[in-house]
Order: sequence, then structure tokens, then C-alpha cells
Amino acid sequence: MRGWALALRVARREALRNKGRSLLVVAMLALPVAGASAADTLWRSSQVTGTEQAVRDMGRYDAMVTAMSGTPVYQNASGSRSLPADLHANSATGFTGPGDAAALAALLPPQAKIVGPVARDMMNAVIADSTGRRFAIVREIDLADPLTEGVAVRRAGSPPAADDQVAISKSLSGKLGKGVGATIDVRIADGGPDTAPIAKTLHVSGVYDSNDDLYADLMFARRGTFAGGAQFYGTAYFVSVPGGLDWSQVLKLNQRGFTVESKKVVADPPPHSQMPYYTTSMAAGYGEGGVDTSTVAVAAIALAMVLLEVVLLAGPAFAVSARRRRRDFGLFGAAGADSRRLRRVVLADGVVLGLVGGVAGTVAGVVGGAVTLPWFAHLSRQNPGGFRIMPDELLAAAAVGVLTGLAAALAPAIVTGRQEVLVALTGRRGQVRTPWKMSVAGLVALGAGTVLIVAGALSGAHTWPVAAGIAVAELGVVACTPLLVSWFARLGRVLPLTGRLAVRDGARNRGRTAPAVAAIMAAVAGASAVAMIVTSLDAQSRHDYASDLRPGQAALTLDAGIAQTPDKLAAQIAAVLPSSGYAVINAVSIPAVSAPDTTAKTTPKVLISLTPFIKRAAANECPPTDGLPLDAQRQAFDRQRTDPRCVSRTEYSTVTDHYPTSSILVGGPEVARVVLGRSDPAAEAALKSGGAVVFNPMDLYTSGPHPTLQIAVSRDCEPQDGGPNSVETSPDQPAAGGGPPCTGSLPAPVILPAVRLDGRNPHVMAIVAPGALDKLGVKPSPQAVVFENTRVPTEAEEKKADDLAAAAGITQSFYVERGYQGQTWVGLLALAGVAGVVMLGAAAVATGLAITDAQSDLETLAAVGARPRVRRALAGSQAAATAGLGALLGGLFGLLPAVGLLEVKHSSETKFAPFGAQAGPAQLAVPWLFLLLVIVALPALAAFGAAGMTRSRITMRQRRD
Repeated sequence: MRGWALALRVARREALRNKGRSLLVVAMLALPVAGASAADTLWRSSQVTGTEQAVRDMGRYDAMVTAMSGTPVYQNASGSRSLPADLHANSATGFTGPGDAAALAALLPPQAKIVGPVARDMMNAVIADSTGRRFAIVREIDLADPLTEGVAVRRAGSPPAADDQVAISKSLSGKLGKGVGATIDVRIADGGPDTAPIAKTLHVSGVYDSNDDLYADLMFARRGTFAGGAQFYGTAYFVSVPGGLDWSQVLKLNQRGFTVESKKVVADPPPHSQMPYYTTSMAAGYGEGGVDTSTVAVAAIALAMVLLEVVLLAGPAFAVSARRRRRDFGLFGAAGADSRRLRRVVLADGVVLGLVGGVAGTVAGVVGGAVTLPWFAHLSRQNPGGFRIMPDELLAAAAVGVLTGLAAALAPAIVTGRQEVLVALTGRRGQVRTPWKMSVAGLVALGAGTVLIVAGALSGAHTWPVAAGIAVAELGVVACTPLLVSWFARLGRVLPLTGRLAVRDGARNRGRTAPAVAAIMAAVAGASAVAMIVTSLDAQSRHDYASDLRPGQAALTLDAGIAQTPDKLAAQIAAVLPSSGYAVINAVSIPAVSAPDTTAKTTPKVLISLTPFIKRAAANECPPTDGLPLDAQRQAFDRQRTDPRCVSRTEYSTVTDHYPTSSILVGGPEVARVVLGRSDPAAEAALKSGGAVVFNPMDLYTSGPHPTLQIAVSRDCEPQDGGPNSVETSPDQPAAGGGPPCTGSLPAPVILPAVRLDGRNPHVMAIVAPGALDKLGVKPSPQAVVFENTRVPTEAEEKKADDLAAAAGITQSFYVERGYQGQTWVGLLALAGVAGVVMLGAAAVATGLAITDAQSDLETLAAVGARPRVRRALAGSQAAATAGLGALLGGLFGLLPAVGLLEVKHSSETKFAPFGAQAGPAQLAVPWLFLLLVIVALPALAAFGAAGMTRSRITMRQRRD
């Protein structure tokens, strides 16, 4: 420690003697520490603890209990995740009605207070507005109840006190231009296509924001205001119990099909070993998700690259400082100091400046996080849990600053320890060489990293091999940078005077030039890799984009009980559009009927609905997996992914709201033209003759010269007034014993002549002619209107059409298909800005150090008659050479990891693609414009900036011999 004490005193005095250089190094070292500290502060502050979330969910109540089913369930500590204890068990006592409160009360202590039922889910609502209509969500909760304090924050007015009152959020109030005392017309849109929406005129009693989402367009209504307006997944109850509900009581409620969010359990959760959700064989695979190791690997590599850039930028400053102190180190050596002591003195510079940078960066990061927390919350549209700092994590961030300073001073320390005393005392530079071992090691690392990237991309299993390959390959390029700088100097023979001086000076002083070039290379490589990933993902999205509609078409989803007939409404809307025609889309459906359950002692009603479906030939049915062991099921699932018989009946579509939920449409040639986007004589002839159009060959009942399509109906039985769960049956399989009265004969399947087409719409399975399904008792109902347009409607025309739809009572918004809309240029400009900041900063540091280090050479030039502007030109040439070489290396190198990461992502998506989905090759798009901007424009900007910021006149110094 005595040796280190002396070295630290020397380093402190040297830092105070050269304040400008010290501040520069401290700023570079503090920058990543400040960023990490600010990010940690913002992340910790934005997190919402389980207790805080419970208050936002239930206020001051002790628990929120949700009735899920009549069979035992397993849940996690917060109740946010749950699974049936037996996936194959049928519910015998389902919870669907007011009896839930009595069943819950029997399981709770006598002094428990139960409030409810309340809707666990929120309802979607449409609000009529003078400028059209607004969409919002409704939560039914009694804000006047003192125990709901914490659910919402009051902005103005009072909570709803009657069923004709509602409180709205500040965001919704601003959009509507209405406040306390105003009236709004609200329609609930969750009733389904066959249910007329509930419409009410409500008075705004207050403005309240949800603590869970301060920026949501939200309305708070009293319980029961919109009774029956939506079908909810589970019914919730607020529970107040002295002492709260512990884990044993939660398990007791789980056995009766209730899930519980208990404040007491959330505050002190039991270990996973006591939670059946994690310990049972069935639920073990359904964890909380955990941390994605691939994401952690990529984040760790990114952080390491940022620190590497700081080391590369700060290293030249230590190198120049050590070179300017050659005579001092020579005197140390003459006085008896060995190489170890000399290295310790240079390393002490890194410790001192790293400590100052670490402390300053940590303080600046915490202060910056505190100041920007409200702005961050607004930008991320979330309500933070509270300002929090983690001392241990901040201490680790400060330690990173010290380690970074040590790493930056390591190379100069090694060089200083190797210099000869006589050479140092005479002020000569000595021989400048690039160690061939370092270049060979760099080439080996580059090759090994490339192999890892390629292997990871080909395997497609995990991201970490690619991430590790990126790190190894980039370190290899950094190790080869001095050799590349030396080779680059050979271009000097074709450059003008200042260019020759710049590249040759960079080659002679590779200790300060190579790190700056490597830092720029690392920054540009990361930016170009991200740019290629963003561009390629955009190209992939554009390639995969599939819509129900063609560009220029428009669609309107109809609601039940609208004020006008579909044709009349469609004609009005077509008049405000550049429409060449329209088609009303009819979906096949059979209305549900209520029937008494004669098998029960009482006579609860059972809702019976019949659904048409395409009945395939037995050879075309997907092989079943029920009853197979778990391993056999997994193998069967893997086989089904490539089995054409197992293709999903309705594939995923980017637009799903503009055709009915039923995938079987009823209509004539006009519907076929709208769906196909073209006129097909065979399809139109088939529909005119009472046949059908089918798109999947597996859906055909018979093939050959005269193919046919078979359509049957299935039967769903759903209880009313608290009966058992629904049971689905088909004509060949009556309901199971104990179920609702779903027995009895069903209409025989209908076989229709069919035409198969290749260009299928992703959301439609078949089109059948009007009247072709009369034998099944099908009553086609209009559920959508599609408009053909001569051009893409303008936003004003779309607004007029939407206003007409709103006036008719339509809850869905009017939609215009405008094709794929990409916004990658915004991200690319941001990436170019980040790369430009790093590039300009590194070029400025390298140029400033070069000008300072080359003072004697500039004085020599001035002495032999060089013009004053040569100094500016030389500075610009040095900046251009440094930035240009780094940008070129980074732009080319960044494409390799981008290809690897894209291939891994594509392989992962292909592996988990839906059954039968055939994934094409990954779309790779090189961002040529971005590379041109980064490789050419930014180095030119760095050159002009360096030339403009450099003084022309040279101050002659007295030489020291």
C-alpha cells in the first residue's frame, strides 16, 4: 500500500496540474456511470410493487376474490396467474350468478365484509361526440366507498352517486371537451354481433384518473350501471377481513374455484415450494416467465461494448499524458524505480480519475433520474410506484467507473513500464511497431466470433451464441485496428499534403489513433447492426402483411339493432366515398334458443346455439391427440406443424374486424368479387348455380372433376341462472351425462358443388350461395359491408363515413385499408444521430490529442513556411481519417451480427409457427442510405467541424533540449 499511496499522490497532483485533460477523462468515464445510475433509478422508481398494485386494484380492501369455476385451481402469490388443478375436469358447480357471494361467505370468517359482484374486466364503450365518436373503457366500481380509496385519484367533482352518473378520466375529458355537469351518450360495445348494444345518457359527476393508468380514456360507473353489457371472465368481490387473508385461506378458496389477490400474501408471499402452482407436474411448466437469458446476454454484451468504447476513448488521453511525462518517468527510472512502480503510477491515474468519474457519474445519474422521472413517466405513459434508489446497485455502478479508468490506463501503463530510461530522458519516441502477436490474436478472435455467429444463426436455438460471437469478433477487430491503421497510412501517397501528414501521423501514433478508430467502429457497428435489423424486420412485416381487404377498399362491421337497413346505410356511406360499389357480407348463424332442462329437479333455462362448420372427409381430418401420453402429444404436435390437414381453419390476419366471426359467408358474385379482389368466372358461376367457393383443398368433401363441400352444424349448450358449464356436441356425439338437454336429432349435413380457388382470403374459409343452407335452418345475417373504391379515400372522407356509421348506432370504427405503413425512417434517423454523436466525440478527442501531441511538428511546419490554414486543414484531415476508417469498419462489420440475430429470430418464429404454416426465408434488407450517411456524410461533418474549431495560428514554444 505504501507504493500505491505514493502513486495516488502523484496521480492526484498530475490531475490537478492538467485540469482540462482530467475533466475530459472524468467526463468520459462518468458518462456511462451516469447513464447506468439514471437508468437504474428510473427502472426501480417505475416498478410497481405487489402491495402497490393491490391498492390500485382494490383500494383499502384486504383482498379481491374472483370466482373462476367450480373446480379447484392453482394460483401464484398475486392471483394474476392461475390454472385448473385438472385440465380435463368438467365443472360440476360453476359459478355464474349471485350465488357466488353466498358460496364465498361460507368460506370466509363470519366478520368478513363482501362487496360485489364487480366486473373484473373492463367494458369497451363508444361515446357520441360533436366531432364524431370516441372510444373508452368502463370500470364499474363505487368510488364513493371509502374502502376504494387508492383505486383512482380525484381531479374534479365527486364520484357517481346514481346509475345515471359517471366519472371520466382527465384524458377523456380533454378529448371530449366536457367536464363536471356535462352529459354524454354512451354505448357498450361488448355485447357481441347478435346483441344490440346498451345505450345510456349519463351525467358527468366528476373527473377521476385511475392510479393504474393515468393516461387511459376511462369511465367509472357504479356497480350495475351497465348490467349485462359485457360477458366477463370471472366475477370479482372485494373482501374486508380483520387481519387479512393468509396463504392457507387462499388455498382453501382455490379448492372451491376462487382465485385471490390478498394484500397479506402479496406483502409476504410463501416460498414456491408451498405453492401448488409451481410444484405440481401439470403447472410446473407455467411459471411466471422469469428472465429471458437471451435478452440478458444481449444486454450484457451491449453494456460491455459501451464500456469498451469508453475505454477506447479514454485510453488515448492516458497514453498522451504518459508520453508527455516521458522525462518524468525517465527521472523515476534513473532514481531507481522499476517497471512495476512506473506502471503503478500510470494506473493510479486511472484509479483517481475513475473514482472521481464514478462518484460524479453516480450522483449525476441519481439527480438526473429524479428530475426526469415525471417526464419519463409521461413519455412511457405509466404511473411510477415512487422514487427509489438501490445503494448496492449504485455502488456497483460507481465501481464500474473505477474499473473502466483502470482498463483505460492499462495499455499506457504497460508501454510506460517497458520504455528505456535513456530513451525517456532524451525525449525520443523509440521504435513504433505493432506487435504481430496482437494482430494474430485479433484475427483468430474475429474468425472464432464469426464461427459462433454463423453456428448460432444456423442452429436457431438461442441468442447467446450469436451474442457471444458478436463480442468475440468485435474484440478481434479492435485488436486488429492498429494493423489496419498502419495499412491505411499507405494511402497517403495519393493524398494531398495535409492528408499524407494526417494518415502518417496516425500510423506513427497508433497508441492514440487505433483506440479512437476502434471506438468509432464499435459505435457504428452497433448502429448499423440495429439499422439492418430494423430495416429487415420492416421488410419482413411488409412481406408478411396480409389483410382481409385490398388497398383502397373500406369496411364497416355492423351491429345488431341498427337504426337503418344495411343496404340503406351502405348507400349513404358510398355517397361520401370514391366508391364504385359495395357488398353486404352475410354470415351464417343460427340464433340461440332457450330450453328448459327437464332432467333437473328444477327447470333452469339452457341456452342452445347451433354453429355451421365445414365437415371434412375422414381422410382430411387432423389426427387427434387426446388421450396420448405427454411425450407422445408433443411428438404429435411437432408432426402436425407440417401436416396440411392440421392447418388452422382461419389463419391469422392483420385485420380481423372487417369480416364476421363466422368464416363461412353467404352471398352471390358480388361477395366473391369483394373477397377475391377480382372477378372469377368459375366462382361466380358456382354461386349463381347454388354452389360454394372453397379455398383450402383439405376442406373439400370429395375431389376430382366435380368437387363438393359438406357443411354440418354443431350444438353448444350454455347454462343460464347458475347451471353447469357449456358442453359442445356434434351430430355424431350427444352431450355427456349430466349435461344440458343437448340430445336430439340435428339436421343432416348439406353437400354442395364447390369450386376451389388458390388465392384465399386469410379470414374466410368458404362462400356459399344464398339459400344453399336452408336445409340446416340457417338464417344469413348481414354483419359487414365492404366498399370498392376507385382510389384510397382521404382522411376527410373516412371521417364522414365514420360519422354516418356512428349516427346509425355502429360501435365499430370505419376502416380504410391503406396497405402496409412502415415508419422505419424515424428509427434510422435516431440511430444515425446516436452514431454521429459518438463519432463526432471520438473524432474530436482523437483530433485534439493529435494536435496537442503534434505541437512540435506544427511548429516545424510553420518554421519552414507553411501557411496558417495548414493547421486547420491538418485537423480536418485527421478527423476525417479517424472517423472515416472507423465508420467504414463499423458499417461493414455491423452487417454480420445483424444477419445472425435475424436468422435466430426467424428460426425461433418458424419453430413456434402455427400448425401447417410454411415460413419463407428471412427478409434481409441492407440499409444502404443509412450506411451512406454514416460512412460518408458523418466523417465529412467531423472533418469540417474539426477544421472550424481549430485555430489557424500556431503559438511557438521555446524548445527544451
